[in-house]
Amino acid sequence: MPLGGKLRPGGPLAAALAAGLVVRVARLLRDPLMHPDGPAYLELARALLRGKVLAVLGGYYSPLYPAAVAGLAATGLRLELAGRATALLAGLAALPLLHVLVRRCAGERAADAAVLVAAVHPALVKASAQVLPETLAGALLLAWLVARRADVAGALAGGAYLARPEGVLLLPLGLWRLRRARLRALVLYAGAAVAVMAPALIALRAETGHWQLSPREARLALLTGVPGATTLAEAALRNPAALLARMAEGVARQVLYDATALGPLLVIPFLLGVGAARETRGPLAVAAWFTALPLALNPSPRYAVPLVPLLLPATAAGLLALGERLGRHARVATAALGVALVVQALWVSHPFDAACSREVSQLVLERYGPGQALVAVDGRFAYGARGRALVPPTTDPDDALALARRSGARLWLTRPAWIRPPWTPPADAHAVARPCGGTFVLFEVGG
Repeated sequence: MPLGGKLRPGGPLAAALAAGLVVRVARLLRDPLMHPDGPAYLELARALLRGKVLAVLGGYYSPLYPAAVAGLAATGLRLELAGRATALLAGLAALPLLHVLVRRCAGERAADAAVLVAAVHPALVKASAQVLPETLAGALLLAWLVARRADVAGALAGGAYLARPEGVLLLPLGLWRLRRARLRALVLYAGAAVAVMAPALIALRAETGHWQLSPREARLALLTGVPGATTLAEAALRNPAALLARMAEGVARQVLYDATALGPLLVIPFLLGVGAARETRGPLAVAAWFTALPLALNPSPRYAVPLVPLLLPATAAGLLALGERLGRHARVATAALGVALVVQALWVSHPFDAACSREVSQLVLERYGPGQALVAVDGRFAYGARGRALVPPTTDPDDALALARRSGARLWLTRPAWIRPPWTPPADAHAVARPCGGTFVLFEVGG
């Protein structure tokens, strides 16, 4: 138990796996609204099932999660269910890995506390029911931390890159961890990592004409104020001050996202654990490096999810310290914390978004039928209408219309707030509906 009490050896991990499965399945059964990137990952999985491997390896999104989804879908599971099941299984796989990690650095009691918290942690439970790679990336990160052999750790570092592009940071971090090892271990580590990463790197070179870690580099370079740069290395050489300024701003935002993902109920135990348990600072250092370097370039709440397990060793140490202070009240506090975490994990936080998504999808499907190409910054609308999503690079109406005309799409969905004077719809674009109480406006293009 996190704050007090005794369980037989192995009992807490088994209880955590059982509770984690039940809570995650319950979350899944609530049919949570898919993340906007979810349809794109499912489309990649569908492409893999059709044999389009090179296009997926060299595409915008990282290929490992779609490959895992395609593997499950090949067994006969519906594609969306396969996507959610992949995230769920990865989330469950992270629990024993977390237990091993915390047991090594802080002892059995802290490991039990950490894994019981992780089983019902709201951010981890919600991510386990999504169509996203975050739980897979988190499991690979934990596996990398507990790996003993250099070649295995290197392969896991390469796998982390294939799950999320920022996973490439594990390559230099792993070499630093092995700095006192023999040269053979360094070569094995780097060789295994590069061997796993190589297919994606070569495919990216073939697809884009540049050696780069991700096609997102050009977008990130644009966000840093270096337009025209196709890679982050080029942006750093052309305007290092702009890149550093972007990272300084991004670090502050990502730290806030990390704290939000950990949750207000666990902030005080986390701070207590950081101060009292020095042995938990290794995982914290890894989380800090991710926050300060790759995530600072493109901060996001969802990118904090793989880092949450790295914050739990300190959190568990803090919970044990609180349990000692609470004495006989520790059991009541433990029960209250567990209930609060479960309620947060199952709570539907944005019911309007889910209702609006269904309304728009139903409108398009009933009025125009399945198979329609829909230009919108959110691919979920087209997915729900059994159509084809066309996602413009920005919310600018001119970008959306250019994409619609180039692709022969008939429909364009946007928000009135994104249509700012003096822009007015051209003659070939006609507003035909304003769903969700006017939150969106649907245009027919052409004809």
